[in-house]
Amino acid sequence: MASLGAVQLDAVNVLVRSHYLTVYSRLGPYPRRLLDEQLDPDRAAFEYWGHAASLIPVEFHPALRWRMTSNAEHKNWLAFQERVERERPGYLAAVEREVAERGPIRFGELSDPARRDRSDTKYAASSVLWERFSDGKSVLEGLFNAGRLSASGRRGFERLYDLTERVIPAEILAQPTPPADEAQRFLVQHAVRALGVATARDVADYYRLPAVVTRARLRELVDGGELRPAVVQGWNEPAYLDPGADTRPVEARALLSPFDSLLWERSRVERLFGFRHSFELYVKPAKREYGYFVLPFLLGERLVARVDLSADRNQGILQVLGAYAEPSVRPRTIAADLSTELNTLATWLDLEKTTVTPRGNLAPHL
Repeated sequence: MASLGAVQLDAVNVLVRSHYLTVYSRLGPYPRRLLDEQLDPDRAAFEYWGHAASLIPVEFHPALRWRMTSNAEHKNWLAFQERVERERPGYLAAVEREVAERGPIRFGELSDPARRDRSDTKYAASSVLWERFSDGKSVLEGLFNAGRLSASGRRGFERLYDLTERVIPAEILAQPTPPADEAQRFLVQHAVRALGVATARDVADYYRLPAVVTRARLRELVDGGELRPAVVQGWNEPAYLDPGADTRPVEARALLSPFDSLLWERSRVERLFGFRHSFELYVKPAKREYGYFVLPFLLGERLVARVDLSADRNQGILQVLGAYAEPSVRPRTIAADLSTELNTLATWLDLEKTTVTPRGNLAPHL
C-alpha cells in the first residue's frame, strides 16, 4: 500500500470489495485478513479522501491535514452547521459527545439520527454535500471530512466513526502539520512515483488536487531536482518522471478492479495502452456493452482483454458472464493465461469452480 499511496474503497461486492482486489492484482493470492489488519489498533493505514474514499498509509496523515482544514472551513459546511444549530440547538456537540462516549459507532447507532423527510425537496435537490436526508449522517460525515472524527473501520461496509485521537496513532498525531504547499508537494511527488510517468492532469487526478495547485507543485519539484520533465512519444502534453523510476520491462498477469489506480485517469489508460476503459456499473443493463463489473486483463505490458465477473457464493461459482479480447489481440493467444488467472482468482475467493457464459469473442476459447 505504501507504494500506491491510496487504495480506493467502493461498496460494490458482486465479486469482492475493490480494495482487496487491487492488492490481489499486485501480490497474488494473499490472506485477505492481512489487509483488514492494516486497520487494527497498531494501524498502518487509515481511511480518508485520497482518490475518492481510500485506504491511505498512516504516515500520510500529516500531508492530508491541509485538506481537513479546508473541509472544516468550507462555506457549505459552515452554512450547514449554522442551519442545524438554528433548528436543533446543541445537536452537533451532542453527536460529537455521543461518539466520544460510545464510539466507534455507525450512523444507524446514533440515539438521534435526525432523519429528514425525503419529500422535502429543498434537501433532496440540494447540491450541498452535507445536506443529506439525515442531519445525523451529515454531521458525522462533516466531522470526518474535517478530521475531528476518523474511521476506525467498517462493518458491513458501513463506516465506524470514532474520535481521531483513538484511531490515528499518537506518534503520527504528534508530528507537526506541514504547510499546505509542502504537504501538496509530498502528495504530488508520491503520485508521480506511483504512476511512473504522468502528465499534470494525471497527477492531479491521483489525489484529486486542483489543477493549478498541481502545476505549481510540479514546477517546484522539477526546480528542486526531485522530479524530471519527460517527453513521451505520442503524448501531446509534457510529462513528469520520478528520477528513481524503474524502466525495465514488466512481466505481469493480473485482473484489475475497475477502481484500480492504474485505471483512474481514463485518458491516461488510453494513451498508455490504447485501451478505452469502460465503466458501466451505472449504465442501464440494456445499454451496457461489456457488463456490470468488468475487469481489464493485464498481460505483460498490455491490457489485452476485459472480463465481466460475478461470484455466486451460495453455489461456490466464479461466473464469467462475458469475455472480450481487444481488437488487436487474437483471442486464442491469451486464453490460457486468462484461464489460469481466473482459476487462481476463484481459489483465492474460496469458490470451487468457474463457469463461462458464451458471450464475447474470448469466451469460446476459455
